[in-house]
Amino acid sequence: MCAQKVELRQLVKIFPAPGGTEVRAVDEIDLVIEPGEMVTFLGPSGCGKTTTLRMVAGFEMPTSGHIFIGNEDVSNKAPNERDTAMVFQSYALFPHMTVEENVGYGLRFRKVSKQQAKERVERIMELVGLQGLGKRAPGQLSGGQQQRVALARALVVEPQVLLFDEPLSNLDAKLREYMREEIRRVQQELGITAIYVTHDQSEAMALSDRIVVMNAGRIEQVGTPQEIYLRPATRFVADFIGKVNFLPCEVVSRQGSGALVEAFGRQIAVADAPELSGKASLVVRPEAMFLDKGEGIPVTVVSSVYLGSAMEIRVELPNGDQVTVYKSNPNLQEVFAAGEQAFLQLDSHAVHLLPN
Repeated sequence: MCAQKVELRQLVKIFPAPGGTEVRAVDEIDLVIEPGEMVTFLGPSGCGKTTTLRMVAGFEMPTSGHIFIGNEDVSNKAPNERDTAMVFQSYALFPHMTVEENVGYGLRFRKVSKQQAKERVERIMELVGLQGLGKRAPGQLSGGQQQRVALARALVVEPQVLLFDEPLSNLDAKLREYMREEIRRVQQELGITAIYVTHDQSEAMALSDRIVVMNAGRIEQVGTPQEIYLRPATRFVADFIGKVNFLPCEVVSRQGSGALVEAFGRQIAVADAPELSGKASLVVRPEAMFLDKGEGIPVTVVSSVYLGSAMEIRVELPNGDQVTVYKSNPNLQEVFAAGEQAFLQLDSHAVHLLPN
């Protein structure tokens, strides 16, 4: 398989709506996906991620802008004229065909000899773990096995770009985790360029080289899973990815690449901070906060929930706001009861600063 770069230039998609209005589903997106890269579009329902994927596949035509696969502008080409393959949310398997017939279906329309087709089907079925199941009907397979058939069917045509439209949403939680590992393994083994759409944050974090966070048709941030989680560019990104706390603060001074801020009468050093002044917000993940019985920001414990591997503690700040603190691997001596007074401390290297 030959991995290709995908480039979106000023991509726009507008849908007509009742009353003569228009819905701008995708709003001037610019993005470059490198050959062999796995990029995930992540965002809430209606943010434009699926529409963007469908434009890359050719199922929707752009209102304006361009889509390049390699050096070829495919913006106005039909799906069968683009070297892409899609793995859908619904597996869309043919019930009257065997597994191997489903996998090899796309080769019927390509100039591939019967012997070559047989070899490719066998190779791909082995790659995705379907050995020995070729003669079965799709109805005789589990959900995870059916998902593998859909993946194999997309891979067997050797596309330049592989597209995923929320393919794991019909599976139970444990199987989803297993299948996302399998998808990532196959993608890396083949070195194929892949675009994946999901609203599941953990899925995006586990699968991606880079994540594209979308909101209201626009890109909010593009970055590695670590960059998106630890250094969100906007309040929306911070709030959408995992759990987060926002603490009001005021920037006191710059300290090299960091800053000194004041919150609740105490000064806190932020190790890496953007150029900001005046009132701002500290972005703090629950696991970057600690409760102490002697020093820090005074708080009152509101609730404490034992989760086994962690304790989720809700505390009230001096201004009345509430924040969540995670304590990993808790023991019985470290339980904070509701109503107890404590002190909140922050890990300055895991704190981020955003404008209000």
